Amino acid sequence: MNSPRPKTPIKLVKSPLSELAYIELKRQILDRELLPGDRLNIDALSRSCGISTSPLREALARLTAEGLVAFAANTGFSVESLPDAQKMAQMMDFRLLMEEHCARLGADRKDADTAAMLQQLHHEMVALRKSGVTYQEHRAYIDLEQRFHQAIVDSAGNDSISHAYRNLHLILAVSRLSVVSGSNQVGSDAAMQEHQEIVTAFAEGDGARAAAAVRGHLQGAAQRMAPHA
Repeated sequence: MNSPRPKTPIKLVKSPLSELAYIELKRQILDRELLPGDRLNIDALSRSCGISTSPLREALARLTAEGLVAFAANTGFSVESLPDAQKMAQMMDFRLLMEEHCARLGADRKDADTAAMLQQLHHEMVALRKSGVTYQEHRAYIDLEQRFHQAIVDSAGNDSISHAYRNLHLILAVSRLSVVSGSNQVGSDAAMQEHQEIVTAFAEGDGARAAAAVRGHLQGAAQRMAPHA
């Protein structure tokens, strides 16, 4: 009888520099210090960041997997371009399928913590609606809205859907951040009313109402984000 072969030890290597590079590059993309289409020269980034190219490549690979960075054999890495009107419409359709489904399931679960979270995020978004909005306030509003919609999806308790939605919503956030509203306000009265309807449906534990509220909100959002809006 053959004796079992000794197992090769598994080595887990931490890459703190890669993690820091990932966080910083992601911040620069979301804060528009790096714009869609900007080329990301690894050697130049390495010199400016004071780190080797290996952790930068790891960070860029993660950002590519998230859809924030693109890679082409001839040109290397660049910030992902904004989706065109057709792609945006397709992503909104996908959002509608996921969010309506999750809202129906999530509200019916009558989870008090989820209802409270949605209410708090809604209150914070309302508080940001003021005149003389800065880009930073616009960025903060979109972050709150992203968390609001992620909470709706997470309420269904399906990790696979939550993960898929998290990456999609990140791309949508970048798209919205590319154009800062000229109305001197963040959000809109219509969006606030739609959010409140969703919050109310979750507070009442009414899945059908929550699903209808999400559908109405996303359809309204698609119209407001259209080029003619």
